[in-house]
Amino acid sequence: MPEVQAEGEAEAPDMAEIEEAWRRGDYVFVRRGLKRLAEEAGTGQAQYRYGRVLVEGRGGPRDIHGAVDWLTKASEQNVVEAATLLARIYLSGPPDGPERDPVQAARLLSRSAARGDAEAQYYLGLLYRAGTGVDQDPASSYNWFLAAAENGHVAAQYELSRALSRGEGTALDTDEALRWLRRAAEGGHVQAQYFLALALDSGRGAPQDRDAALDWVRRAAEAGFLPAQRVLGEKYLVGDGVEPQPAETLRWLETAADTGDSRSQYLLARAYLGEGGVPPNGGEALQLLKAASDAGYGPATTRLAQLQETGEAGLAPDLEGAVALYRKAEAQGDAAAAVRLGVLAGEGSLDGLAAPHAAVPWAIAAAEQGDAGALDWVRGQAEEGLRPARTAYGIWLLAHEGDPEEAAGLLLKAAEAGDVRAQFRYGELLSTGTGVAQDYAAAHMWMNIAAASGSSQAAQRRDVLSDLMTPEQVADAQRAARVHFDRMAAEPPVTSQ
Repeated sequence: MPEVQAEGEAEAPDMAEIEEAWRRGDYVFVRRGLKRLAEEAGTGQAQYRYGRVLVEGRGGPRDIHGAVDWLTKASEQNVVEAATLLARIYLSGPPDGPERDPVQAARLLSRSAARGDAEAQYYLGLLYRAGTGVDQDPASSYNWFLAAAENGHVAAQYELSRALSRGEGTALDTDEALRWLRRAAEGGHVQAQYFLALALDSGRGAPQDRDAALDWVRRAAEAGFLPAQRVLGEKYLVGDGVEPQPAETLRWLETAADTGDSRSQYLLARAYLGEGGVPPNGGEALQLLKAASDAGYGPATTRLAQLQETGEAGLAPDLEGAVALYRKAEAQGDAAAAVRLGVLAGEGSLDGLAAPHAAVPWAIAAAEQGDAGALDWVRGQAEEGLRPARTAYGIWLLAHEGDPEEAAGLLLKAAEAGDVRAQFRYGELLSTGTGVAQDYAAAHMWMNIAAASGSSQAAQRRDVLSDLMTPEQVADAQRAARVHFDRMAAEPPVTSQ
């Protein structure tokens, strides 16, 4: 709806009066005054500023279409800020505005950037990096970020640091990357503050200075940056570079956890389980762990499983329930859960709770962490003929300087039973003569068989072997593979045993 001039209104206010109204927060006066100046005086600055208050919805409803009209008029009068704001509208395509048009946005930004507008230079750098509205061009992206950064644009300084640290559009230069990262951090860019803190804390990418790191992560946390709040809370929880302080632990982890951040919920739960001197609150800890677990955070599920297994935080001991949670955590990607399941397998505690073939990778994970009982369990399952155990133990022997002949025998049995990984690894042994006599034709056969089951590695290795063999040898290997397939087709399906 068109803006209506207030009844009895005198001549249009001048810009000084509008500036004064802006300072005291009278945006109704600002909006009406700018409207009259834009319509009656027709200056580019009045048109731009009126378009801007329409975009921001100051002194009245947002009016994006009206803003586009006024910003277009202002940009035609070479008001670079108007062209840049108009470009941002075309980039975002707001529901109550024009359709998204990155090409038009790039044109407008190019005009403003060429005239030295830092914001336009920054956005143009983003467009060239992503290939949005323009052809992707990392070098042009870097150059526009550099121009904007030198013009004092803080976000551009951060993006310039990223480009320098990765060698994107320019030569890799970690010293310059650190210099620009520090400038962005000093300019108040919270992500720059956070990543500068990480670099200073670890000594990777910057000389280590843990005191300065703590200051920077605190600045980012106090500015509301969630990862910084989580990191700061964890530092106070575990005493990393600071003395453990329960009040500060709760202050920062509660703030972060309230956003629904799963890791923050997990860390706060650890605090409520008594870590860091925080008074225990088992009920609150369980709620937080369940929330993080339901969101897919594996370590929280593992911690729940540990509590269920041992009967802590008010839970009754329940190994079956704990195993189910460990399996859920392992599926969520938490390696610690797989290790614990492997330890339980080695102890014989999974009998009746998990099938042996499912427990093999868990036991290997535990064996990799030095659990002898888990490795003995895998060996015993291999001796009993469990196919995945034969494969896993054979591979273990090869990786840990075991008997290659024993490994080859185990892998051959598993390969003959249809285990694709064993077929590939046994083919490797044949091609190198490890634990068996070198035999390219037999190696080609096993690689061909594994490739037929979908192993891309085996297909590549088969093709390499073909180049080392005569056509007659390749033909013999292919015939042997067909004989294997015919034999397998005639036999009953092989189980995991």
